[in-house]
Amino acid sequence: MGTIQRKERERDQRRKAILASARAAFVKHGIATTTMERIAQEAELAKGTLYLYFRSREELLMGLLADDLAALTASMTTVAESPLAPPEKLASAFRTFYTYSQENQFFYQVMTQTNIGLLLQPNCETSIIADFISVNERLISLVEGIVSEGVAAGYFFLHGPIRTVVAEIIIAMKGSVMILRNNLIPPGWVTEPEQVILHDIVQLIIRGLGRSPSPTQAN
Repeated sequence: MGTIQRKERERDQRRKAILASARAAFVKHGIATTTMERIAQEAELAKGTLYLYFRSREELLMGLLADDLAALTASMTTVAESPLAPPEKLASAFRTFYTYSQENQFFYQVMTQTNIGLLLQPNCETSIIADFISVNERLISLVEGIVSEGVAAGYFFLHGPIRTVVAEIIIAMKGSVMILRNNLIPPGWVTEPEQVILHDIVQLIIRGLGRSPSPTQAN
């Protein structure tokens, strides 16, 4: 291995180690209060060295989120490419998103505590932002593919543009996870386990998509 290749590998290893340290710091101290100084301490680096790899705390956040979305997209791809019928695929996609959010504390914190739009605005030209946008589009396209498949097979009937419907489905996914994990349901309203409630939410959405619009709605 030549000198250039060795240096590139060392830089990549250092970058991954910084991301791992940053993830630990965000989970331990919270996203809002974790500074670059704290991340540098966690990574046992000088603050100046940290800035050689990431220009800002926001860039670090986006790097971690891009990695998490890539992992989630891989799981969603398995769902989308499965032999299940579209309604079962959509239900499985909900379960996959819920399980990933349960198992990944950092991803859940970002999803519920961070305005992603604000992170995108300052540094849209960076490769990290481009990676995030690319993998996020891939994830949305997978859900869009499931819905399109359901429409083509006669399972689903859309009330509007497919991207609008997909956005509503993703909002329902995120909202369900946030409400269930934060126990925001009023005390005494329901006693069923979270998995049962999530299943019922998905079935409501699937039944709604399976309802053919009336002639008035179609016009």
